[in-house]
Amino acid sequence: AGARFCAIAAGDTPSTSRLYDAIACLCIPIILVDNLELPFLATSPWLFNGVGLRIQADEFLAAPAKSLLKATSRQDWRRLQRQLIPARRALMYRSFSSSVAARSLSEAWATCLRDNQTHARHFTTVAKC
Repeated sequence: AGARFCAIAAGDTPSTSRLYDAIACLCIPIILVDNLELPFLATSPWLFNGVGLRIQADEFLAAPAKSLLKATSRQDWRRLQRQLIPARRALMYRSFSSSVAARSLSEAWATCLRDNQTHARHFTTVAKC
């Protein structure tokens, strides 16, 4: 049996592969980082809304089981696990219906390229290979 909850600790960057690994395994992320950057916030904020639980790291480290019980009930963790399914599909590169490349390009356009007054064309206007 797999884990139901996966702790997401701070890393070297505002984003961490631990989050993606947890979602890929349908393991509910326990986010112990205040400034964790979720993917695709500019273009698809709804996709990761409510994914995981945010718990203060010191509270979790002092009493992991107690902090989890305080944060969720049995019905909640089932709901949280179901919410991981669309997020998992959005992040899977090798899935037949993967949209991760298009989402990544949209996110880059929305957050970097557009703001820098670039003359680059929007990715949807470029011919596909």
